Amino acid sequence: MLTNVSKHSGARCAWVRLSFDNGLLRMVVGDDGRGGATFDAGTGLAGVRRRLAAFDGTMTVTSPPGGPTVVTMELPCELSSRKTSPSSGTG
Repeated sequence: MLTNVSKHSGARCAWVRLSFDNGLLRMVVGDDGRGGATFDAGTGLAGVRRRLAAFDGTMTVTSPPGGPTVVTMELPCELSSRKTSPSSGTG
């Protein structure tokens, strides 16, 4: 996603947010660029969406002309390790 931002958006800044809740990993990437991002054939966004779909993931893009662009990707998953913090004396 950040490669797309640097190559195509003309953005001055971008941000990434990751969250995990109830078995769902959510990744949100946004920028203040020119907007107009689509899933049209030949775009990197279509490839990422296709890869996510293989694992029951989803991807949405909000990118009106003039920006901003916000891409939200969601992927069902479980944490592989439930380690506790070192200060707790376990894990």
